[in-house]
Amino acid sequence: MSLTKKTVISFLTFFLSLFIISAFSLVISPVISSMNENIVINIVIPFFSTLVLISFALLQGLIRYLFHKKALDSNTTLLSVSISKFIMREKIIFYLLLIFFYLLPLLRGIIFDYTLLIRIMLFIGSVFFIQMLLRKSNKNTKIFFQRNGLLITGFDARIEIPFRLNVYIHNDSGYYSYNDIENYFIYSDRIELYLVNSIGKIVFHANGELKRQVTGLMVQNNIPIRNISE
Repeated sequence: MSLTKKTVISFLTFFLSLFIISAFSLVISPVISSMNENIVINIVIPFFSTLVLISFALLQGLIRYLFHKKALDSNTTLLSVSISKFIMREKIIFYLLLIFFYLLPLLRGIIFDYTLLIRIMLFIGSVFFIQMLLRKSNKNTKIFFQRNGLLITGFDARIEIPFRLNVYIHNDSGYYSYNDIENYFIYSDRIELYLVNSIGKIVFHANGELKRQVTGLMVQNNIPIRNISE
């Protein structure tokens, strides 16, 4: 996907999330205002922050999918395959934010009461939920090989920050023409498609039949096999 589209999706997600969260805050503010300050600081705020994080990821995934749905429906799919597992770089932003929400404030001082136990339990529960969300997302994000290129789409809950420096693509959702693929290499258990200008790669597991089909598409589109020394 182009940087422009990624930026549009990110900003659209941000403003929609801001609207939804603001509306939700207005609804629950009377309840929160009547709570004990210690409970609000140690339980409500980190839990609410987690809800914001999850909502943003789900909303961005939905908007991203809707952007790609037309391309998926209007083009013939020759074959499809699940992407390889998410790498740590794609998941680390979730865990860093959870640490920031739940654990970092404890450095200012720990009060050993029931709110600390609840805070730790919420942290563990949030980590578990994020892991399940990413696992589900990983299984449902697929590569669709089409006549003029390939489309990576599905329920993709990864958070994209399009304006970060040194962007390296690793199975990022979006459309890639065959001209975007510089070369490829077939390993014993997977195939890697290397993008032009060394901006990243598309990786997926493959058996014998899938290797044969993908090789045929690469040959048909004049994409050379990668020299192992590269």
